[in-house]
Amino acid sequence: MDSQPPIPVVITTPRDHYGVYRQYIHSLPSFNPDNLTLVAHLADSPTFTKNPDSLGAQQWWSGFGRSTQAPSTNYFTPFLNATTCRLMSWFYSGPITKSLAELDRLVNEVILAADFNRAELKDFGALKESNRLDNYQGDAEDVRSSFSASDGWIETGVKIRIPADGVWHATEDVAPLFKVPGLFYCKPLEVIKAAFRESAAEHFHLMPFNMFYQPSDDIPAEKIYGEIYNSPAMLAEHEKIRSQPREGGCTLETVIAAMMFWSDSTHLTNFGTASLWPIYMFLGNQSKYVRVKPTSFAAHHLTYIPKV
Repeated sequence: MDSQPPIPVVITTPRDHYGVYRQYIHSLPSFNPDNLTLVAHLADSPTFTKNPDSLGAQQWWSGFGRSTQAPSTNYFTPFLNATTCRLMSWFYSGPITKSLAELDRLVNEVILAADFNRAELKDFGALKESNRLDNYQGDAEDVRSSFSASDGWIETGVKIRIPADGVWHATEDVAPLFKVPGLFYCKPLEVIKAAFRESAAEHFHLMPFNMFYQPSDDIPAEKIYGEIYNSPAMLAEHEKIRSQPREGGCTLETVIAAMMFWSDSTHLTNFGTASLWPIYMFLGNQSKYVRVKPTSFAAHHLTYIPKV
């Protein structure tokens, strides 16, 4: 007689005051991260009470790694001095039509700055400085210093087959190779491990679940689709991993890391032409409301592709 697979145990939580409840398969999670979530985790407002210890606050440069240093003494690059940099930054920032408020900003942020030196404006030319900015290609060693090997960054080159106008090749394999140097990447597994070590991981959903809306017993329940960890795909993958034999009698929870990748050309400055093509990884275990909050820094840096 063929053995039948066991019927999965479905655990249903009580409805909340909105009529929403959850269904977990086999068992409840070891903890519910939503119990730790405050309004300040999901939105920014000066009127919200914030607890820095619980918000997992981090600096904007933390995604590059621990070895990333503070801005160098030549922070005004590609300009020759801080005075010119401040003046050109004022000109290119703010509204196109300068107002009295912009005049105040010129005085307070440029002329009264501690590093402003009128002698450095000798032979100043706005067109010359604008061209300097447009023609600046960056310092290759300065770029490398931002992607330290101690933080898991690996530098490599990528070879691509290139076509030539009017030239025919029997197969793509015999087309000329062009090597693009200066691609930096991290191993995805190491990025995932680092993400789960962050304080933000306290709010990761480690066990997917179904969510339903049923305001009263006489109304049929409706399935809610809102997060990756509510999706049929993640539920199916979680069940697949859970059903596999465990090694060494391991009894730890099995967890799916829901990886989502995003890439788009990024303009690095408000003026000039510097740009690159990054690839970021987001984790679907984290609520979408946290991922879209800019100060959450939920994007994990994975790859930086040079512009050819």
